[in-house]
Amino acid sequence: MHNVDTRTSTRLRQWAAGLLPLEAAVELLLRAFGGRFADPALPWVRVDGDVTWLDPDALREHAAVLSGGERRLLFVVASLLDERPLGVVDVVTGLDRENLHLVLAAFAHAGGSHTATVLERVDGTVRFSTPGALVPWSHSPAGGRSSSAPAVHT
Repeated sequence: MHNVDTRTSTRLRQWAAGLLPLEAAVELLLRAFGGRFADPALPWVRVDGDVTWLDPDALREHAAVLSGGERRLLFVVASLLDERPLGVVDVVTGLDRENLHLVLAAFAHAGGSHTATVLERVDGTVRFSTPGALVPWSHSPAGGRSSSAPAVHT
């Protein structure tokens, strides 16, 4: 299993920080296929000085020659980066279970489900809670970091 070096994963996360779709794209790229598609030697991983970023056009261009599952997942990454339409039916019907889970977690992250606060009534008490991600990331990310547990505020 290939693991992304910590420097690359840290720089990609720093670049994407604060923009949920970009954060989702970076996490998906780092977690899928053992992180091998986040290698700085690849044409879509751009390094400009201290900034490492992802180029969606290069990703689409070069992903077209990969296997069906790899191509589908990388097109999801590209669409999260630049908001171009995506053939969702083709994507979800052509991924294995592990990568489908990652794509669903990426969609949930991009939609902000991990930041949602809900009002609930428990045993006659009203409280706010943050139930966590609708679809959490797997617990084995390349380059560290996992989803956090839900928090409850009373």
